Formats: sequence, C-alpha cells, structure tokens
Amino acid sequence: MRDGFYRQTSRVESEHWWFLHRRALVDDLLRVVSDGRREGGTLRSLDLGCGTGGNLSVLARQGGVAVGLDRSALALELARAGRPQVLLVRADANRLAHSFAPESFDLVTVFNVLYHRWIEREEDVLEQIGRVLKPGGRLVLTEPAFNFLYRRHDEIDFGARRYTRSGLRRRLEATGFEVTRATYFNSVALVPAAVAALVDRVRVFGGAGGGSDESVELKVPPWALNRLLFAICSLERRWIATFGSIPFGVGVLLLARRRGGEGSPAQVGT
Repeated sequence: MRDGFYRQTSRVESEHWWFLHRRALVDDLLRVVSDGRREGGTLRSLDLGCGTGGNLSVLARQGGVAVGLDRSALALELARAGRPQVLLVRADANRLAHSFAPESFDLVTVFNVLYHRWIEREEDVLEQIGRVLKPGGRLVLTEPAFNFLYRRHDEIDFGARRYTRSGLRRRLEATGFEVTRATYFNSVALVPAAVAALVDRVRVFGGAGGGSDESVELKVPPWALNRLLFAICSLERRWIATFGSIPFGVGVLLLARRRGGEGSPAQVGT
C-alpha cells in the first residue's frame, strides 16, 4: 500500500460505514462459534496484515492476547497510536512460520491481505496460518471479490487479484481447513463499484493514470449518508445470520476451522 493510503485508512477506519460493516459482520460470526474464552488457557489471536490497526478491535472483543503483524513500519506506527494493550510485530506474512511457534494461536484474522502484490503464493501463506493455529483453531478471511471489479482503488492498495467464494473455499480446503461459513458481503456497493471499475478502464484506455495516493472510495460520506449506508448493511448482516450467505457483493468472507482438533462446525451454516 502507498503511504498516503495507509494514512487515509488510519483516519477513516473508525467511522467509515464500509469498515464498520465488515467488523460488525465478523463479530456476528465469531459470537456464534466462540464466547471469547478457551478452557484452561488464554485466548490468543493474530491479525495477519493488520495494517493501521482498526480491525484489532475485533480481536480485542474476543478477549485474551491480541497480536497484530504487518510488514510496513508506517502502518504499525499508525496502529500503535491509542492501542498500547496490543502487541505489534513487524514481519512478512510470506514468512509467518518463522515469526511464531507452531500452534501459537486460537484465532487468526486476515482482512484483505492475500490479494496484495507482495503475497508470493496464497497457498503458502494459508499453510503457514494452519501451522501457527492450534488444532481446531479458527480462521476468518475476507478478500475483495470478482476480478471485473478491479479498479483504481485496488491499484492504490497494491492489489493484484480478486476472488470468488468458490475459489477461496478450494484454497482453504486444499491447505488443511474446514470451511464453516462462506458468503459474499457488501452487496450495496456492487453496482457503484462496477461503475467505478468501468470508468477507470475508460480512463486508462484514454491515457489517464497516476494521481493521488488516496482513494476516493475511502472518503467518509456526509454523516447522514454514512449512517444510512451502515443501516442498510445491517439488513445484509441479518440476512446472512438467518440464511447463511448472500450470492453477490464486493467482498467475500470465509470462516474456517483448522482440521485436526475438536470443534463444533455444525453450529455454523455452510
């Protein structure tokens, strides 16, 4: 990610409806499978590619020890502000197994990390996540959906690819995980994102390029619109909680369990 994008994210991720919606959706799913405690020990959680730290609140609400890992010194500097209780580690997700001992964590979250250019091979990262998770440990994974939505926003974020739900499921299952929930999300933004992708392609074809390190999409809307969009997204979360998934959206979310331990995947729909 470009420095300007990191700084912009740090400014808006506590109030922008998109970030609020994703965190609320993940919180809903985690409450189904965990009350934030591990019998006989402290819950240990890792946010892989934590960026500027806004999503560490998801781990904090799970209780126990929360760790954030990122390769960017600037991102960790921004994440450290106001979060003295969180352990931050500068390391490369491609070398995760060199940073932590096997079976170190009960929960790992990955928010839009695999799609970055600097990820050498997604399957290698997933296998290493499996090694640092305890048997039966949980993985929460979100990534941008559908290659046709690739646009200027992804370029600023150093994105290299986008995913389908079935494609991510296959990757997880091939690397030792049992997928217990898979859904698209943020359906309200699908049409605007598709229009933005089309406009960006026209601009590139016409020779336009470059520009700011910040994304227009991360500008916080006026207060009333911001609250309205978040309220609309709450209907999406209720639908997912009731029916298990939705068939489209600009993001894809998977909840998975590392094979090899006791768990209760039947509690969560597939």
